[in-house]
Amino acid sequence: MGRDGAVPLDPSGGTAREWLRRELAKPAYADQRSWLQRLWDWATDRLGDLLQGVGSALPLFVLIPLLLVVIAIVVFGLSRLRGRGASTGAGAGAGKGVLADVDLSADQLRDRAAGAAREGADSAAFIDYFRALTRRAEERALLVAQPGRTAHEVGTELAPYFPAHDTGIRSAATFFDQVRYGGADARPDDVARITALDKELDATRPQHAEQRVTT
Repeated sequence: MGRDGAVPLDPSGGTAREWLRRELAKPAYADQRSWLQRLWDWATDRLGDLLQGVGSALPLFVLIPLLLVVIAIVVFGLSRLRGRGASTGAGAGAGKGVLADVDLSADQLRDRAAGAAREGADSAAFIDYFRALTRRAEERALLVAQPGRTAHEVGTELAPYFPAHDTGIRSAATFFDQVRYGGADARPDDVARITALDKELDATRPQHAEQRVTT
């Protein structure tokens, strides 16, 4: 017993290894388990070998902090890897074209979007309404047909034709990426907004470069 009645900690190599396994087995670090598990096993095995070799030679006040530092380093490294993987995946998806692999007219896309909305598939409806908006801009020769054009590019290129709807167009483009590639969920009011925007743009005469007032 210690001076305060607590049982002193004196981990063996096996105990230290089990501590690390328990820490790394927490749900917060359980993503992408197929390859992370191999990394964890390798790290704990190496730590166990190290402690078995030097554990008896190091005093307790050195051994315990060393163990905690190793755990902190491994946990930090895994967190960085998980964060990098998530951001890379989102970024790669956002670079895909709005109309890539889509060979439908604006009206056909609107019909498909309306069908999805009736079935409660609001995210699918929002995506197709934005695609319809983009396709209609191509049909009106406001945008050159380009399957690889991203949502951001649609917003940047289309907004100047409709100054009164600049914010709505750019916001819709941003939300398209969030829904299509970022895992966000569209709601009925989001579908209502993109539907209204599509109708308003279709009924509005575009303002071409020579008509725009510069300040």
